[in-house]
Amino acid sequence: MAIPLAQLVGYFLLAFCLSAILTPLVIVFAKKTGLVAMPRKDRWHDTPTALYGGTAIFLAFVIPFVTASHVLVGENLYLLVGAIMFFMIGLLDDFLEFTPQSKFIAQLICVVLLVGSGLKINLPGYPVISICLSVFWLLGMANALNILDNMDGLSSGITMIASLSLAAYGVIFGNPNVVIPSVLLAGACLGFFMYNFKPAKIFMGDCGSLFLGFMLGALAIVSTHFQGPVTFGSDGYYAGLSNVVLMLAVPISVLIIPIFDTALVSFSRLQAGRSISQGGKDHTSHRLVLLGLSEERAVLTLMVAAAIVSVITLYMASHSMEGLLAVLSITVVVCIFFGVFLSYLNNDVYDEGANEGKSRSGIAGVMSMILNKRQILQVCVDLFLLTVGYYTAYLLKFDGEISPYNQALIEKTLPLVLGVKVCCLWAFGLYRGQWRFASLDDTFKIIKAVLTSSAIIVGILVFRYRFYGFSRIVFFLDAVMTFLLIGGIRFLLRMFNEYFVRQAEKGHSIPILIYGAGDGGDLFLRELRKRKNHDYMPVGFLDDDKAKHGQEIHGVKVLGSGKDLEKLVKRHGVRVVFVAILSSPGTLFETISERCSKIGVKCVQIRPLVVFEDLDSDAPAVHHQKGQVKVLSLKKTGQNAH
Repeated sequence: MAIPLAQLVGYFLLAFCLSAILTPLVIVFAKKTGLVAMPRKDRWHDTPTALYGGTAIFLAFVIPFVTASHVLVGENLYLLVGAIMFFMIGLLDDFLEFTPQSKFIAQLICVVLLVGSGLKINLPGYPVISICLSVFWLLGMANALNILDNMDGLSSGITMIASLSLAAYGVIFGNPNVVIPSVLLAGACLGFFMYNFKPAKIFMGDCGSLFLGFMLGALAIVSTHFQGPVTFGSDGYYAGLSNVVLMLAVPISVLIIPIFDTALVSFSRLQAGRSISQGGKDHTSHRLVLLGLSEERAVLTLMVAAAIVSVITLYMASHSMEGLLAVLSITVVVCIFFGVFLSYLNNDVYDEGANEGKSRSGIAGVMSMILNKRQILQVCVDLFLLTVGYYTAYLLKFDGEISPYNQALIEKTLPLVLGVKVCCLWAFGLYRGQWRFASLDDTFKIIKAVLTSSAIIVGILVFRYRFYGFSRIVFFLDAVMTFLLIGGIRFLLRMFNEYFVRQAEKGHSIPILIYGAGDGGDLFLRELRKRKNHDYMPVGFLDDDKAKHGQEIHGVKVLGSGKDLEKLVKRHGVRVVFVAILSSPGTLFETISERCSKIGVKCVQIRPLVVFEDLDSDAPAVHHQKGQVKVLSLKKTGQNAH
């Protein structure tokens, strides 16, 4: 039964208005009664903030929900009872501060009761797996939102996007039982978000985060209860399988941000020898801030990422099961490598040396051992990507559908494809380097490996099967997908690093000019961006070669020549000029230094550590010029830059 759009908008606005009205009332009540969160070392906020904002979200959801028709029937009853139970657990925890074990046991009891009553993922023929998976999912999502509630506006913003996505999912597949509660939850979160976004006037507390987490988990389960069979293709070959795939793939994709954050925090704390339940500033949002984003941009970045993944997932879910699997697979791989990239900040988010000498045992020890085997992880990721690429080639050739005949061809040839390609990647040296240092040389290696492996595979198929039944276009597309996926993943860590370096520069407070847009300027800029312990922001290059004017080096523009120095210093508020002309005579630096001194700007010369010269036959080819080495400290200088 389709629900009119006007009715859905009305539900959304009702929940939004209730939340927008109730939240300031809770703020006033909390401040008058002293129910505020004080700043703590292991928490992100730095000012006293009102608590129990989850009460406003809960009431803004429940009041219109209980007035909806048939609310006390079937799945809606489970949602209402579960929402009340998890809200009460969170509220009591906010007041009494349960131990993590006590809180988990209370949640487990509630979840078991709800799953036993019928709130579970339906997997016909697998009742035990269905029950276990449902319990794990509900507990995991409730605590994932609780963990995600670590920065102003993040938990409420992500919940709002996920709820709208689940509502759209219900509309697409004709499931009204998920549409109305999802719309109400989104409206309630938006009303609260206005007061919770930085600077937050109120926190939701556990009464809000546990309630929201349970609702997202429960709505995801309800969204998988299709009103009829979902099939792809006229032959219905995947009719049975597609339901199971959609049950797992869509909720995971829509809720990818809380799942990712929970996984990142759990693995990082296990590696660091810390308790998973221990609070800290080691979440995804905190690491984005350490990389240079403001708190507002960190939250909005995660919200935009959640929205993009949700839109793509919903589109693929309504068109192609195989395409949905491909999108989910690529999303998971990107998340894994983004997690690896963020894990490089572990020494910044945890006390350096605090865990030195600690022996790793159990899960942490096994995980650390696996993570240290870089080549094993690289091969596993490549096998996964090569499989995705091969399937995607068939999807592209046959308009998103794989017939039983083509499925049989894939199953018959996939071992050959994977074996040949991994061997070629190994033979061309793709498993000897670190992916975060990927270079143009790696690109050429990948091209050689792709062309060689494709030629070998086609040759074997011609020899063995005379290429009967195979499509030449498929193997061309497979080669393209292999290059894009294998090459893309190797440059992913480098792209992450360069993007966040650029973002960090925007927050630096000491504008600088680099005099010299040649090799010296290039080397200095790259070294500057590798280091984190400084506050310099390059605003541009100066170079006397007019042919370079207007060009960019690593995103930094050549603004003019030396005669423009004073004008550019004044225009951009420059406080330091770095002279990075490696072969410049001493008189040039002295001239620039005098000009900088007259306008009150510091001038620093960058000199090479190793100097190459034309030497006599009995002299070494390369030697260190101790007198020409200038050690440049890139520490934060604040007002001492003058």
